[in-house]
Amino acid sequence: MGYVAFQYAEALFSLSAEENQIDSVYNGFDAFIKALDEDIYSFLYHPKVSKNDKKEVLSKVIDNKMVMNFMNVLIDNSRIELLQDSFIEFKKIYENQNKMMSAFVYSGIVLDDKEMKQLQENLSKKHNRNVTLENVVDPSILGGIKIEFEGNVLDQTINHYLHSLKSSLTK
Repeated sequence: MGYVAFQYAEALFSLSAEENQIDSVYNGFDAFIKALDEDIYSFLYHPKVSKNDKKEVLSKVIDNKMVMNFMNVLIDNSRIELLQDSFIEFKKIYENQNKMMSAFVYSGIVLDDKEMKQLQENLSKKHNRNVTLENVVDPSILGGIKIEFEGNVLDQTINHYLHSLKSSLTK
């Protein structure tokens, strides 16, 4: 389903680029995805709710016309299950076009602003992109950090070092 979601996202991105509305579509799509909860998903996936009813309800909560049209296409094609994946793919295209990159920094404790800023600057220089970092606290990390971005993992944690050492000693 990843490729199909990518096709939908690419079509939406191309159309929004033609209409010079990339930022507003991204913001509208992002806001809608963040507002979704289990009740809305249940409503959208429910087989006994008609397509027209789904569209009517969504038209009252989605402000961006292009995002609404996109939702209509997903509903008409019975592809609402691609909604989350389509947004993920759209976000990747958007970030790539705008030389942006999102990364997660895992650490045992909350990193202070100075450490986050230093990491952000280093990643920005290395990848020639504007980097957005999110610090995720994982109490199981004994020390160090792990950074995940675009499918890559930089693991500089003590846990990783100890695991590597254990593997080397047991060979």
